[in-house]
Amino acid sequence: MPVTKRKVGDANSTVKKSTVSSKNSNSKFNQFQKHLMTGISYMIPVLIMGGLLGALSQLIPYMFMGIDPAISIVDALNSGSYTDSSENLLKFAYILQTFGFKLFGFAIPIFAAFAAQSIGGKTALICGFIGGVVANNPIETLTYIDGAYEPVAPAPSGFFGGLLIAFLIGYFVKFLNKKIKVSHNWMAFKTTFLIPLISVLATMILMIYVITPIGASLNQSVERLLTSAGKSGGIVYAILLSLTTAFDLGGAVNKAAGFVATGLAVDRIMPLTARVIAIVTPSIGLGLSALLDKYIVKRRVYDRQLREAAKTSIFLAFMGISEGAIPFALENPAFTIPLYMVGALIGALVGVGFGAVQWFPESAIWAWPLVENIVPYVVGILVGSLFIAIVNVLYRNNQIKKGKLVVQE
Repeated sequence: MPVTKRKVGDANSTVKKSTVSSKNSNSKFNQFQKHLMTGISYMIPVLIMGGLLGALSQLIPYMFMGIDPAISIVDALNSGSYTDSSENLLKFAYILQTFGFKLFGFAIPIFAAFAAQSIGGKTALICGFIGGVVANNPIETLTYIDGAYEPVAPAPSGFFGGLLIAFLIGYFVKFLNKKIKVSHNWMAFKTTFLIPLISVLATMILMIYVITPIGASLNQSVERLLTSAGKSGGIVYAILLSLTTAFDLGGAVNKAAGFVATGLAVDRIMPLTARVIAIVTPSIGLGLSALLDKYIVKRRVYDRQLREAAKTSIFLAFMGISEGAIPFALENPAFTIPLYMVGALIGALVGVGFGAVQWFPESAIWAWPLVENIVPYVVGILVGSLFIAIVNVLYRNNQIKKGKLVVQE
């Protein structure tokens, strides 16, 4: 049987090619992480500022003034029970609420803008910002209803829409800059008119005809699924409600789950227990993972910026705001999103399974007195949060050991 001899040079060549391929792969991943973290770094201050103002607007009436959580600020003002300084304080709380949550809504556009800029430059920044705005507030499209066209706004695509448009438009602008060749005399035309026009049209097409319809379809599917499960009752409803509530941290799927769950609670068909637990558990769990890492694995597994965001995430969770966890979800969505969904599910099952019941659609700490059997409710949140924190720390520590994750302390 003939023996094939391999030259040493061939073997070395194969090793070199493999090494180069590995380096290229790592380089591409590092570039992806760089673009992602650029967007996150600009988004975090916006989340913190908007979230803190929004939280303060809720603390004033419901914690400091002791108003019933079932009463809105406007209803409290219209009741006539508050005058002079109390009335002015409530008006100020309403301004904080409006301004804070308006500012909060800029988090996704800011992320999309700077992640896109990191890839494709200034033109990509503007298109990323536009796409992020549309991800939160979809453009109305004409729909034929009962013999006439009417403008209808579809469901928002949320931070998933912002993430998709940031990278799609960023690389598209980079491609245009590379492929469109013009003489020096036409360079201004290219950079100030041609590429911006093509890019913004591409953003419009992607958001209206691709990304937003995906979000709307997901929204409708969630509504149908939860409505069916809710009417049949049982633990299946709690499972589906917790998973869909946690999925996108206040995005389209979360809002669809809230729409169905609130309707069923108002009709006294099914309580909201699983939902209110699932709203706060991911934010507390991911926040804890960045604070407890040095106690669990004796090292930091998050950089300083995300450690600061962790404190805000936990604080906002107690205010009933889940969006504080978005930077953690965006940093590594493939692992983090399934993890915190499972954690939310565990927390919800513990709470519901041991008899906690919440009919009121509010997860902030001032609504906890309205929960029947508060102990299993709190235990559920604690168990689910610790599960997320511990598993996440161990996973990130393992990634650091393998050289797949670099943390700057």
